[in-house]
Amino acid sequence: MYIGITKVAMLGFSMNTQAIIILLIFALSVIVSPLADGVQPANPMSHASQANCTYSIVIETTCAPSADTKGVVGVRFGDSAGNLVVVKHLKNPKSLNAPKEGARKQGGTYRAFERCAVDVFDTSGPCMSRSVCSLYLKQFGADRWRPGWVKVLHRRDDSRLSLASYLFYFRTFVPENVWFGFDYCNPHQGSLPKVPTLGGEA
Repeated sequence: MYIGITKVAMLGFSMNTQAIIILLIFALSVIVSPLADGVQPANPMSHASQANCTYSIVIETTCAPSADTKGVVGVRFGDSAGNLVVVKHLKNPKSLNAPKEGARKQGGTYRAFERCAVDVFDTSGPCMSRSVCSLYLKQFGADRWRPGWVKVLHRRDDSRLSLASYLFYFRTFVPENVWFGFDYCNPHQGSLPKVPTLGGEA
């Protein structure tokens, strides 16, 4: 296309002028090409991250003495593409496994995070492009809490649940008022998880 236009347009020009015009056309084509590429999304899965998905967060509290907590617990999880869900206060628990001493009531409702309990919390947030590979917990309260493991399930359109994350094993008392957890998202970290604490709010 450029060749045909050039021949017609340059009939009345000298050889030097024609050479300059050819160079200008070539330079323009080189400049325009990357600009056209730049309008494409950087992440081919970024459109999926704009929609919201529903998740079920399953949390086990260990049976160790004083493992339970009456405090507020938050969770944050994400994938290697940078999608992130933050829940500062997990509410409305459902019990998968009642504590050995029986499910305690608080104000007529089930209170989560008892010793030996497995609790489920529903939440929604950005859809993950990939498997959930980082997860942190935060506990507010004077008493200490010792979670066992945590996993994230994705509720599909047909209402069925599918595993969306690694199984994150804590099995230690989490520090108070800091984000504490695991990051498997960086493949260069090796097979062992990173266990940092993140201070402050999300």
